[in-house]
This record gives sequence, C-alpha cells and structure tokens, in this order.
Amino acid sequence: MSTPDSNVKSEKKKSKIINSVIGAIQSPTAVGICITMVFLFITSSFYKVRDQNEEERFANSSFRNRLYEAVEWFDLKSMDMRFKMRGEIPASDKVGLLTIDDRSIEEIGRWPWSREKIAFVIDEMMKYGVRSIGFDIVFAEKQVDQTFETLTRLEKVAGLLPTELQKAFDQEKSKGQPDQILAQMLTKYKDHLVLGAFNDDSAQSLNPYQDYCRNEAFLRANASKFIRIDNTTFVVNDLADPFVELEFDKVFSIIFSFIEKISTETALKELFKKPSVAALNEREANQLKFYVEQKQMEYCTNWLTKDDHYFDQLKKVYEELFANSKDLKGMPLDKAVPKFKKMVKPSPIVQQQRWTINTDQMQAAAQYTGSFNAEQDSDGTIRRASMFFRTGNRFGLSFIPSIALQTYLISTGYRADIEIDVDPKHPEQKIITQFKIVDPKVNPEKIVRNIPVDEQGRMKINYAGGRNMYPYIPARELFNGKETMTVSQAEWFPEHKVWVPREKVVNKGEFLKDRAFIFGATAIGVYDLRVTPYDKNFPGPETHVNALGNLFEGNFIKVHPKEETFMMVAIAILGVLISVAIAHTSAVPGFLIVFGSLAALVVIDQLIFKKGIIATGTLPAGLVIFLYVFLFFYKYLTEERKKKYLKSTFSKYVSPAIVEEILKDPENIELGGKRVRLAVFFSDLRNFTTISEKLQATELSDVLNLYLTPMTNIVFENKGTLDKYIGDAVMAFFGAPIHFNDNSTWACRCAILSIKKLDSIREEIDRKFPGKNIPIAIGIGINTADVSAGNMGSDIVRSYTVMGDGVNLASRLEGITKEYGVQIVISQFTYADVKDTFTCRELDLVRVKGKLEPIRIYELISEGQPEAQWVQVIQHFSEGYKLYHQKDFAAAKVCFQKALEVRPEDAPSELYIERCDDFMAEPPPIDWDGVKVMKTK
Repeated sequence: MSTPDSNVKSEKKKSKIINSVIGAIQSPTAVGICITMVFLFITSSFYKVRDQNEEERFANSSFRNRLYEAVEWFDLKSMDMRFKMRGEIPASDKVGLLTIDDRSIEEIGRWPWSREKIAFVIDEMMKYGVRSIGFDIVFAEKQVDQTFETLTRLEKVAGLLPTELQKAFDQEKSKGQPDQILAQMLTKYKDHLVLGAFNDDSAQSLNPYQDYCRNEAFLRANASKFIRIDNTTFVVNDLADPFVELEFDKVFSIIFSFIEKISTETALKELFKKPSVAALNEREANQLKFYVEQKQMEYCTNWLTKDDHYFDQLKKVYEELFANSKDLKGMPLDKAVPKFKKMVKPSPIVQQQRWTINTDQMQAAAQYTGSFNAEQDSDGTIRRASMFFRTGNRFGLSFIPSIALQTYLISTGYRADIEIDVDPKHPEQKIITQFKIVDPKVNPEKIVRNIPVDEQGRMKINYAGGRNMYPYIPARELFNGKETMTVSQAEWFPEHKVWVPREKVVNKGEFLKDRAFIFGATAIGVYDLRVTPYDKNFPGPETHVNALGNLFEGNFIKVHPKEETFMMVAIAILGVLISVAIAHTSAVPGFLIVFGSLAALVVIDQLIFKKGIIATGTLPAGLVIFLYVFLFFYKYLTEERKKKYLKSTFSKYVSPAIVEEILKDPENIELGGKRVRLAVFFSDLRNFTTISEKLQATELSDVLNLYLTPMTNIVFENKGTLDKYIGDAVMAFFGAPIHFNDNSTWACRCAILSIKKLDSIREEIDRKFPGKNIPIAIGIGINTADVSAGNMGSDIVRSYTVMGDGVNLASRLEGITKEYGVQIVISQFTYADVKDTFTCRELDLVRVKGKLEPIRIYELISEGQPEAQWVQVIQHFSEGYKLYHQKDFAAAKVCFQKALEVRPEDAPSELYIERCDDFMAEPPPIDWDGVKVMKTK
C-alpha cells in the first residue's frame, strides 16, 4: 500500500525523468542530430534524382528536383575551386589545336576563308603525318566562285557562242571550284578527317515512344547524309528497345509524304505566293525544305495522341505493323497502342531536334562527322563534354558522336561500344550500361578503356589548365613554305612556379607527326569563346582539345560507383561528431572546429580529385556550415543569450574574471560566502570636500568620472575585483572569486600604478576645468587577511563583496596615510607576502581604533629597487626608527634630519622629528612599548 509520501516521491521522480527527457530533446546535440537526419534525406534525394534520365527531370518539377538543382549548382561552383586549387597539369603530347587566330586572318584574309585554302591546310597537315583532324567548323553553305558565276551569266546573255569561244568558256568553268577542291581533299584523306556539325540546342522532350517517329523524320531530313551506317568505329546498341524489328517506315513514308505535299502547297500559296517549286529561287527552295522538315518534326509531338489526324486513316497499316511484334501480335489496335506506348522506356540521352551539317558535296566526300556542340551547365560554364548525341533511337541512324570522340577513334583505330539497357535501380528508365573502347584489330573483346560518362552520356572534362596548355598551331604557319613553324604553348617556370605561354620554333615533320588536331577559331573577332573553370574567355575549340586529350591519356574525372553509400555514412558520422563538438563549445572554439572540419574536407577532396575521383563535396560541407550557423543561433537564443545578459550586467560592476567564474559555476551566485585569504584595497580622494565646494554638481560628476574610470581599469588590469564606490573612495580586493597565490603582489602593483596614473588624471582635469586648480591626491591602504567572500545580501538585492576584520583594517590603513603623510600604507601581513618583490619602509607599530593587538605598518615605495635618493632616505629613516624605539630620541632625530636633507618633503621623517622633540621634552613612561594608538578611523 502506497503512502502519500511515496506517491509524492514517485511523482517527483517521474517529473524529473520527463524534464530530463525534454532537456535532452531540446539540447543542441539533439537538434544537431535532427539536422543531420534532414541532410541524410537531402543526400538520399539528391542521388535518386541524379540517377534519373535528363528527360525524366525535365518532366518532373518536384521538390526533390528543385533541391537537386540547388545542390548541383553549389557543387558545380565547388568543382571550379577544385581545379584552381589543384592547379595546371601537363597536357597530352598527342593532341594539338590548329587555330584560326587573329594573325592568321590578318595574313591570309578575312574569315571564312576560301575552301581551296582550307584544302591546302588539310593537305599540308596530312603531308607531315598528322593522325587526324576534327573540324570545329561547319561548311553549311556553298561557296560562290565569282569567275564561274560571271562566265555562266555571259553564256546566258550571249546565247549560242562560237565553237572555239565555247571551248574556252568550258575550259575555264571546268577548272576546280573551291567546294570541289575541298571535297576532293576530304575524299583523299577521309580516313583521317572528321567534319563538324551542330544541333540547334533546342532539345525537345517527347514521349519515349515518339522517338520512332523522330527517327523517320530525321532520316527524311538529313540523317543519311552525315550518319554513316558503315561507320564501324562508333556503335550504339539499345538492348532495351522492344520494337527494334518493326518497320515503322511503312507508316511514316505515307504520313510524311502527305505532310510534305500539304506543307509544300501551303508554303507556295501563303509564304512564297508562287505557282510551283520550279519557280522558287535557291534561297526560297532551302526555306521550303526547312519548312517541310519542321512540319514533319512537329507531327511527332502529336503521333498516336488525340491530335493525330492520320491515325484513323492508317489503322490497317498499324495493324500490320504491330502484328510483327511478339508483344503486340494478335492484340486489337485499341489495346496494342497503349501497350506499345507503355513498353517504350525513356532514353538517357536528351533528344535533339535539328542538325546543321555541311553541304551535300562535303558530306558525300567525307566518311566521318562529329558534333561540336558545347555542353553548358546551368551557370553557363563548360565542365562536361557530351560524347554523343541523338535524334531518334535507331541503331546506326540516330546517334552522332562528338568531334572529340570521333577524332580519337580514327586516330587510334579503336571502336566505341556503347550499350543502353534498363536501369536496375529505376526499371522505368534506361541507362548507359557500357561505354568501352576496344581495339577491333587486336582483340575486340579486350577493353582498352572505359569512358566514365553520366546518365546523359557526358564526360567530365579534366582541364589541363587555362588557355594554351595544349599547343596552338596557327594556320598561317602552314603557308610559310618552310619546314619549320612557330607554335605556342604554356611552359612551366619552376623559379616562379607558374605556367606561361611561350612561342617556339619547331620542325613541322617532327612536331605534327602522329598528333591529333582540332581545327577551330581562336580569333577574338570570330568570338567562339566559352566559360570554363579556369577562364571566362576560353577558346571554344580548346574545350574539345581538352576532351580529346583526356581520351588519349585516360586521365578522366569520374564518380565513384559507391559514392552514395560512402556519402551517407560520412554525413551521419560527421553530423553527430560536429553536433556534439559545437554543442559543448562556445562560438570561437566552435568556429575553429568547423573551420578545421572544412579544411579537412578540402584536403580529402583534393587528394581524391588528384586521383580522378570527384564527389559531391557540397553535401558534407553544407552540413558542417549549417550545423554551426544553426546551432550557434540556437545556443544563442537559449543559453548564450542568458550568459551574455549576465556578462553584460555584471561586467559593469565587477571584473570580467568574476563574470566568467559565475558563468562557469552557478554556485558562485548563491547567497553566502566562503573563507578565502585575499588582499583588500582601499583608496580615497584627498580633500574631497574642498573639491566639491569649487564645482557645480555636474562638474563634480565629471571630475569623479575622470578619476574613477582609470582607477577602476587599473584594478581590472591587475586581476582585481571592484567591490564598490564609497563616494569618492574605491574598494577592491584581489584573490576572489578566482584565487591566486600572489594576490598581495597584484594589489601592491595596482596601488603603485594608481599613484603613477594621477599625473595624467590631473592634466586631463586641468584641461577640462581650466583655472579651477582642483587638487587630486589619494591615499591607499592594503591588508592581506582571511575574509568571507561571496554574493552577500538579501533575496532581493545581492552584491559580490568581502567581509571581516581584515577588510576593516584595510580601511583603517587608508586613513592612516593622512597621519603619516604618505600615499600607500600596507599591513605587516601584506608586507610578508611582497617584501622580496617591493621596496617598503616600516612606518610604525600602531593600534588602530577598535583593535587591541598592535600591527606593523609599512609604506609601499616601489616595485623592485627604488631611485638612489630613496635608498638613502630609507637607510637614514630606518636607523632613526630603530633608535626611536630604543628611546634614544636625540640620536634618532639626527637620523631623521639626514633623511630630510636627502628628501625635504619626506613627511614621516618630519613626523618623527616632532615626536622626538616631544619625548625629549617629556620622556615616555618606563613601560612604553612604542605603539601608536590611533584615535580616529
């Protein structure tokens, strides 16, 4: 049976447990762990979104995607810092940049150059054994030859020409045209050249199944002109294409033919207002071609939707098409179409809409074409290079390699084998499961190297540094007719520890042989400039050169396959450790911990970055910074604010040491005290009544402020505690609440510094109150004793102070200074502590008012040895003082007079001369003990 007392105890225990739990939950450590859990969720979300295909991200604007974008933005910026901290690295010696620079334009002529000059450059390069050239240039238009055009016009005007004249005309017209000359050169070296192409950067998000429509539209536009089915160096195999065997051209040949017919009629009527295609000029014919292709591409967005106006007319064709699929065979069309749509998974490569390629004559002459599109991140910086692109999803018809990849492949004779398959983590999408380089001539099964690409087929560019890290070959050097040429490339200067671009003359054959080049413009006027981690005005072609150099050297930057697992563990451990550390430290140590943690993260990041591994350092760094900022303010709002309030309040009345002691140990602010040996200090302003009579109330306040402020600062600077101001008097003590063994020394030093400070105080008062003649002098008494120190007072008002007989004695000693005409008087107890450090002279043996036992008092003169004058004074005074207590007053008087001769203003000597005269006139009693009894306080 429980008793009332036991119930009360039980309730108290429960309450204590509940309060402890609440306190633990509200503690900074618990809050930090909660923040860590939030960051773990953010980390998990980030990697889930990163694993998604780009088209999936575009189609989904969820909170997770926006969170991913924010983290990625910071991580991209941190990647720039990684490069700058790592510094430049030597560039591959297998790669170079053939530049159309400003001087080449000045010497050869304005850009674009005539095609025969381009042909000459190619021929010169190949003559010296260059492995390959990738063009960061597109020859999208025919070059008009003015001579040919003039002869043609003359023929039309003249009509039928004489035979001999016609032969002359034909002979002149048959001379090589610029385009023809370049095309012949492309054919001659087709195994070594990669023509350039680019898309219009208008990536369009279609439904995955609509890729089959885009395949056929792309094929009808210009795919077959530059994507060669016989390009055996670049193979993309989509293993997750369930309808690869279906012949969609049977459907789209009908649809696109009809769209072409309708679009042509509409354009002729509404755009050109001409009766037929034959009536169009060349520009209008090209415009019509673009218009028709655009309409065919636009149709793909409506294919097999409610807006598909051709579906009902072609149901029979669709039934025949789907009957060839094992998954759709035998199904009615209304069931087969939805299943067809559902089975097609989104591709990891972003869909491109339209391509600008070279003229038909150039494309027919060339074997290889690559894209030179620059892949900009969200902030406009180029950090990645797409290794290939797509328009559609058909093997051999839809995929276009980059110029860097294609140039590398024809330089080495290697083959790129790329496989796309279902993502095991996200079965609803496809990923690139393999991107390997093999040597088909040696062993097609052996992997030469794996290319680390992201979900979109992009490789992180491991920049060698800023511009000109790779050699620049100005195109003009190929026109000099010499076997030497001037190239420029950054060189390392060890004495300055910097890479500096330098020009040097080299032998063409030795330098060009077996190198792979990107041919592009670096001239400022052409303005093919990009933003990279190293440079805001980086030549665009050099981004491809860096990617090409990475492919040759294999010095890739890649993501560790288990990064997500490592990051989750690291954030969990780091979050807990940082939370505990910050929770138990103040702001400055907490900052040092955070700074050290961030520095460690940077060091680790640099170590793995130099090994080609890049991690999302924004996540752990963000956790550390957020923990510090949040927990700092949280502690400020809960604990630190209270401490700051106490500190700001008490610091006005006591030394900072007391405040720190109170904050460390709450017992120091409890009522009561503790017994402690310390030095008590009293100082008093002389003639205060006279001073107050000369001044108005406000002036008196200003004078006291000018005096008390520096006096208080001196107390604080010497480890003292200001007890109180008693009018013009200052009471302080040394040795509490923080006890130290040399408290008497600090008290005496404080007294001496206070006396020295008087001169500057007097000057300040004289400046502020000219003509007032305010006398400033003080007396100081110091006693060392065991007293009671603590926060004394009532529940309403308390004050940290000291009490006891030792305090009263210190007060009496301050009064005694007036009697003896000295500035500082210390007791025998203080003297015992400081006699080896300070110079003192014994003044008397006195019995203060209220005390029975006499004490010896001393004048404090200096710390260490005093001036020579004082040495003589002390010697004469001490001899006289000894004779005085031996009752030899005549001899004593002589000694005191000698002291006065050395120091005429020595008040104690004058005092003792008077006493000697008195005792010589009226000797003291036989039992006189030499004690001076003080009549006043």
